[in-house]
Amino acid sequence: MSDIAQHVAVSDRVDIEDLDWDLARKHGLTDQEVESLKFFADIESQTVYYFLEVAKLQVARDPDLLTFLTMWNYEEYFHSHAITRLMEECGVKLESATERSTQVRKNARLKAKLEDFAQTMMAKVVPQRFVALWMFWGALQECLTMQAYEEVIRSTKNPVLAELFRRIAKQERRHFAYYFNQARDRLADNKGNQTFCRFIAKHFYAPVGSGVKTDAQSAELVARLFPNERIFEVMSYIERRMAQLPGMAGLDACTRWAAKIQPMLPADLRAASVPQIGGSKPSGGRAAA
Repeated sequence: MSDIAQHVAVSDRVDIEDLDWDLARKHGLTDQEVESLKFFADIESQTVYYFLEVAKLQVARDPDLLTFLTMWNYEEYFHSHAITRLMEECGVKLESATERSTQVRKNARLKAKLEDFAQTMMAKVVPQRFVALWMFWGALQECLTMQAYEEVIRSTKNPVLAELFRRIAKQERRHFAYYFNQARDRLADNKGNQTFCRFIAKHFYAPVGSGVKTDAQSAELVARLFPNERIFEVMSYIERRMAQLPGMAGLDACTRWAAKIQPMLPADLRAASVPQIGGSKPSGGRAAA
């Protein structure tokens, strides 16, 4: 069975109908969990817009790529609905997942529009390099996404939230595996692709969602999930995973971003010390995929 066929065989919307909503309501959600869940739902809901932009490009006509993008979009879209349902069951008043995603996209920053334009131009001028970047970037972002879901699973006192996020994280791990394997194949023995991806990561890396949220919002959300020195542990872990790809050893885009955001964070979230970028980094600690 081919790589894409394996993904299609297990692809489905995340199952939530058997979750114990009474138990979810009994435990409730903390204020911090509500803010985090809103952010998760907003970012997951934007996948459909990313998909619509990429689907316009000629490079997306590759059958395997289009199949994966369709599956990825479908699963991510329902992650947003599932997270919204949990918040509603726990008494959080908010718009429907569809209404909220529409409003988030309507308020998308200029940065998101420039990103759409830039990817269109790259896809036309250097199509094969763009696909390599798409796969590399997808792996980079999904790696952080997995860490975020795992962190909530570890920290929450709500067993239903933990179970929902275990189910979502399982799908995110499959997405990461596809992106990672595709990136490895497209970077292998191709110095041009390697240099291109490193350049983009070095100069433009930011966690997914930074196009529709402000830099400060994205920074604080990540820092609240991974406060103080923990953010450097997680970012260092991601870099070690990405270093397994051809030509990506020593990439420090994630820890550079974590260092850059420190001044914009509330004092209680800042790291007491910032590690030497490009030199020694904190150990991986609790980070695990």
